[in-house]
Amino acid sequence: MSQYCEQCGEAVSEDGGHWYNDEMYCEGCFYDSYTYCQRCDDAVNRDYCYTDNDGDHLCDTCWDENIDDNAPVDPEVNDSERKQIINLSKCWLKGEKPKTLIRINRNDHLLEEIQSGVGLVVHALYLYGLQDRDEFQIKASQNIIQKVKELAPKNVTVFQDIGHNRLAISRTLREEHREEIIKLIKEVSQTTKSKEESCAA
Repeated sequence: MSQYCEQCGEAVSEDGGHWYNDEMYCEGCFYDSYTYCQRCDDAVNRDYCYTDNDGDHLCDTCWDENIDDNAPVDPEVNDSERKQIINLSKCWLKGEKPKTLIRINRNDHLLEEIQSGVGLVVHALYLYGLQDRDEFQIKASQNIIQKVKELAPKNVTVFQDIGHNRLAISRTLREEHREEIIKLIKEVSQTTKSKEESCAA
């Protein structure tokens, strides 16, 4: 069943549309005026959202959380983050390019399990999808979509996303197909074996 874009009036399928304030937009019109917060995955108006140093768009709440003048001197880090810090230090001393962890929202309850399962990678992805939305189960940016389609669980449609090295996987899919999803992320990120988790050659 098709609905119509609030801005241009074009017919839009439920799977192909984007929502903002309970209004449906086609792909083009949505991204002309709106985008998704890179941290919490909420739709935000481009005119009123923030952009960090990496060019990522953030909503008001996530922007405020991102800037913390009272950041702890000795913050908690998990085992995966500790490995990354050691790897960064070794690579800096050698003057070589380091491997890194995939980027994922710190509020994600599967953060440690996914980062630990994937390990340090040469090509870090930005993984998002804290909330389940009807419009997709998996979305991947153009540079990785073919590989993602090959590795995605059966009967899951992969939609194309904007940007580069972006991978959206719904919360339900990550919870119910955890091992498959971690394997997918590892393959797409071109992860090396743990014994080689040092500087990239």
